[in-house]
Amino acid sequence: MSKTTKIIIAVVIILIAGGLVAWQTLSWQGKMAGIKETLSSMFSGEDSQLPENIKAAYDKIKEDPSNVDAYLTLARWKTDKGQIEDAVKLYKAALLVRPTDTLLWNNLADIYMKNKRYAEAEEAYLKIVETNPGWVQAYRSLVDLYRYQIPEKRTEIPKMLEDGMARNLEYMKIHFVQLLAVYYRDFGPKEEAIKQYDELIKLDPANDTVKAELEGMKK
Repeated sequence: MSKTTKIIIAVVIILIAGGLVAWQTLSWQGKMAGIKETLSSMFSGEDSQLPENIKAAYDKIKEDPSNVDAYLTLARWKTDKGQIEDAVKLYKAALLVRPTDTLLWNNLADIYMKNKRYAEAEEAYLKIVETNPGWVQAYRSLVDLYRYQIPEKRTEIPKMLEDGMARNLEYMKIHFVQLLAVYYRDFGPKEEAIKQYDELIKLDPANDTVKAELEGMKK
């Protein structure tokens, strides 16, 4: 390859990279402008009536649309007032700033669960599992969701837990084995339940409750 060709290729790469950065910057600016517009319509006419802490949070976002703490303050306030759609919009706006924030996704999932929007709650919990596999509570929430609200997905529980266990360090294993043991105890097969209980006792040999349940299954 000639020196001239190498120079041309280098220039093309630089131009492409520069164009990508510019596109990302414009895209981000567009999103932030959209957030400001949403907030403006959400709080239109209320400025003078807002509690002091809420007014302060609102002003912070107007100055800096990437202030996640301010979104949290406003979203919780909207939730307490029962203005659920506004709260959802605020959490989603905050997620534009921090798309992998576990607290934001979990708060959003809680809103969806309380309002029986189970498919959206599932999406939020799965996002936590994807981005923060060590957050065991998300797996617990999905197990309950699949058992009670979306029972047609109940059979997906074992694979989900096995995958979660594989993505975590050894010391986290006990949490997944506990969930698997309860699943197989309640839904079978019995042999698999006994296997998981045996494993659970290895991980927690002082747990007399687990030992008693295992003995009962073996009778």
